[in-house]
Amino acid sequence: MTPVKTTVRALLLALALTSVPVAAHATDPFEPAPTDDPKLVAAWEAWESKGIDDYATTVRHHCYCLPIPPVRTVVRDGEIHKVMQDGRRRPDGKGHSMDQLFLMLRDAYDNADRVEVTYTPRGVPKSISIDWDEVMVDEEQSYNVTLVRR
Repeated sequence: MTPVKTTVRALLLALALTSVPVAAHATDPFEPAPTDDPKLVAAWEAWESKGIDDYATTVRHHCYCLPIPPVRTVVRDGEIHKVMQDGRRRPDGKGHSMDQLFLMLRDAYDNADRVEVTYTPRGVPKSISIDWDEVMVDEEQSYNVTLVRR
């Protein structure tokens, strides 16, 4: 591999490791809006009804790019406690609390051409598929979310 290709790959990997779509500031709570997708609101209501404040999410992000290591976010008392990716600590804004996931989904519903989500009975978005632009090729993104109560 040429030095230029090596540099480009390194830059793309760095970008992938630091680019986690979050629609709002990391501490913003999700609050349903009248314009939100009804399934999103129903999932949020199911999640809120459980009153879970201590949990960890592991989010696997898939795209047409270099492999991205999963992001593990630990939430205590409803606040992000720690974000880890590939054995390294990451800034809290790079994590995936449930509020951040719901905010990301709101952004996708508002701006993407196609959004498909499978929610668990608890309201957790287990599988997310986003096609931001149907005309473009290879910009689709998907996420697999696992949640563990702490």
